[in-house]
Amino acid sequence: MPRLIMRRGPTPGAIYQLDIDEMTIGRGRKNQIVIHDNEVSREHCRLVRLMEDYEVHDLNSSNGTFVNGLRVMNNWLLQPGSLVELGDSITLEYERVPATATQAVARMTTQTTPLNGARDEEEMLPADVRYCLMMTMGPTIGRVYYLNTPTHTIGRENGNDIVIQDPEISRHHVRLRLVNGGYLLEELGSTNGTYINGTVLNESYALMPDDVVRLGTQVQLQYMLQSTSAQSLMTDPPNSKRSTGEYVREETVFQSFISPVAAQRKISRLGTGLQPGSLDNHIFIAYARDEWEGVIANLTLSLQDAGLDVWVDQYLAQGSDDWRAAVEQALLECWAMVLVVSPQALKANTVKMEYLHFINREKPVIPLVYEPVKALPAELARLRTIQYDPANPRRSFHKLIFEIMQLRH
Repeated sequence: MPRLIMRRGPTPGAIYQLDIDEMTIGRGRKNQIVIHDNEVSREHCRLVRLMEDYEVHDLNSSNGTFVNGLRVMNNWLLQPGSLVELGDSITLEYERVPATATQAVARMTTQTTPLNGARDEEEMLPADVRYCLMMTMGPTIGRVYYLNTPTHTIGRENGNDIVIQDPEISRHHVRLRLVNGGYLLEELGSTNGTYINGTVLNESYALMPDDVVRLGTQVQLQYMLQSTSAQSLMTDPPNSKRSTGEYVREETVFQSFISPVAAQRKISRLGTGLQPGSLDNHIFIAYARDEWEGVIANLTLSLQDAGLDVWVDQYLAQGSDDWRAAVEQALLECWAMVLVVSPQALKANTVKMEYLHFINREKPVIPLVYEPVKALPAELARLRTIQYDPANPRRSFHKLIFEIMQLRH
């Protein structure tokens, strides 16, 4: 069955099943798929079934409908893996779930046998369908963890089957236990709690497909059924053993941070111009692209004049394969970040993901407030900020340089 998964927007990980011939997407309540976002028009676009897939039609939306980065002017036939963007803030991925997986979900949804009972053999999962957890919020958005053993523990400590490095995750946070063909989620006395679909987990819970598991406030995982034949799993030697956390899509762990397209990326002939390890001593500057001439160019020069190495993405086409690869390398290697704060920067999803990546790994982030904002996000409010003075930019940059030098020592 075809479906759309929200990869970027107000409810990342939300799944919209496409099961009728025509469906509309928009902000208004009369749409079959309602998305509450200012970038989405009241009636934004229409999906029309065509054989096994759907065509997308833009409905003269204010901010446009895009497929794989190209604006929809006429009808556009979606293919599995297509990215549908509504304006600048919503990204939906189109996929087609194999019939075996859909049937398995239906069987389990209507299952009335108690957890300690036995299911008939026909009610077990097909051989080509597996459970997995996909991170929809946290340090590596889009990462997929395949559940392939009877027991899995999730926590911050390396001894867990699924290791998530986030300050709010306890050393041993939760356990998943295979019971009658499905997984039971159990709390392990975590400090910041576990939530199922927004409700606190106080006792063991039998997970159902599409359940949302939240660990603390910063990490969210979606429990899913996926066909193994539809996944680009890493291929291992016959006798190799790998932990659950190592079964990820055959790309870097950050591929979904920028773009959740499952297809493997290719670097162009131009390339990123970066050698592995070349950014180890660099400072990552996160900013809104439109503010390059206003402040970022002068900021970059000032830091370089002070003998500091900096990295910016301005020289690469945003959204290109080279840009994605360069950002991933910079996220891994840069030791500190200067976040140029403005309403536009805070609205940009990529900027948010960049600074969250640094914060979750406890790497230094210094917010430089370029334009006033109503309120800083909670994760930034606790950081030491520097106010930009438009009347004396040099003085602002000197304060920033001093702060960086202090962190270096």
